[in-house]
Amino acid sequence: MGRVNDDKWLDEALTGAIHSDDTQPDFERFKARHPEAVAELTASTPQKQQQPEPGTIRIHSPLLKLAAAAVIAIASVIAITQFTGPRVTTLTGPLAHTLKDGSVVELAANASIRINHRARTRGFEHLAGAIEVTVTKGKGEFIVTSPYGDVKALGTQFTMDLVDGVTRDTNEPVNLLAVEVTEGKVEVSNDKGKAMLAASQDAIVDVNSAPYDFNQDEALPKRLRERIESMVAAFEAGDAAAWAANFNINYVFKLAKGQVEYDPLRFGGSKEDAQRLGQALAHVKSPAELGQAFIKGVNITEPITVYVRSVEMSADGAHAKAECVARKSERHMTITRPQWHFFDNDWWQIDD
Repeated sequence: MGRVNDDKWLDEALTGAIHSDDTQPDFERFKARHPEAVAELTASTPQKQQQPEPGTIRIHSPLLKLAAAAVIAIASVIAITQFTGPRVTTLTGPLAHTLKDGSVVELAANASIRINHRARTRGFEHLAGAIEVTVTKGKGEFIVTSPYGDVKALGTQFTMDLVDGVTRDTNEPVNLLAVEVTEGKVEVSNDKGKAMLAASQDAIVDVNSAPYDFNQDEALPKRLRERIESMVAAFEAGDAAAWAANFNINYVFKLAKGQVEYDPLRFGGSKEDAQRLGQALAHVKSPAELGQAFIKGVNITEPITVYVRSVEMSADGAHAKAECVARKSERHMTITRPQWHFFDNDWWQIDD
C-alpha cells in the first residue's frame, strides 16, 4: 500500500507513457479531441513547489492521476493493436485459407491450425484433424509443426492427418500424424528420426516412434511390401474380395481337409482352431467354393483407413508382423496386428 501515497511513481509513469514512441500517435489524437482535459492535466504547479524539468508532468489530484492513467492504458492498447496486429490466429474447418505467401491450406471438418504472424519462417502449427496443403513454390522452405512431428516442404502439395483418441475395444491411446505427398518432396521428422517422402509416398509418425513408411523399409522384401499395400488399399476401398486375395485359400482348403500338416506360422490360429475349421468346412468341395464363403464372412462393409505404424521381420526372414490402426471414424478405432508368411513361393497374409 506504500506506493499509493508516492506522488512520483505515477507522475513518472505518465510522463514516460505520454512521451513514449509506442503510444505517441494515439495520445496525440486524444489531445486533439480533448484539449480541456489535457490543459487541466498539464496545468502548472503552485509557486512554492519546485518547478519540474521541461517535458515532465506533475499532477496533484489523485482522481485526475487515475483518470490519466486509464487514458494512457487505453491509448497503449489501441496503439499496440493498430501497429502490431494479432500475433496468432487459430482457424477451424471446414474452410480453405490462403496464407500471406500465397500457399493454401484446406481444413476438413474439426481440423484446426494456428498461424504465428511474427514467425520468421513460412508455415503454421497443425493442431488437429485432416488438412491439405498446397505450398507456393520458389519462396524457400515451408514448415508445418505438430505435436508428433514436423513437415518441411519446398514447393509441394501434401496432406496431414493428426489423430488423437483411444481404441474402441481396448481403450489403447492412439496419437499419430499421417503424412501423404501428392506432389514434390517433404521431410518428416521428430525427435526419434526423420524420413524423406516423394510424390505418392506416405509416412506415419507415432508419438513414440520415428517416422515410418513401410514402402521405404529396406528390411522388408519387395513382394511383402506389395502385400501390405494391397491390404491397406482393400480396407480403404471397402473391398472384401481384394482383402481376401492376400490369403492362400488353397493352403487353407488343404488344411481343412487334412491334406497338409498344421503350421501355426501359416495358419495363425491354434491346432484346435484348424480342427474346428475342418468340421465347419466339411461340405465345401473346392478352394473356389471356400474362397466365396471366406469373402462373405469378411467384415469389411465400408471404407476403413489403415495406418501401418510398424512391421517387424522374424530372424529367419520368412515371417513378418505389423501393428496397424484401423480407423472407421474419428471415434471408432481399433489396433490390429496382421501377419504374413513366405511359403508356396509367395508372401501370404495369415490370421491375426
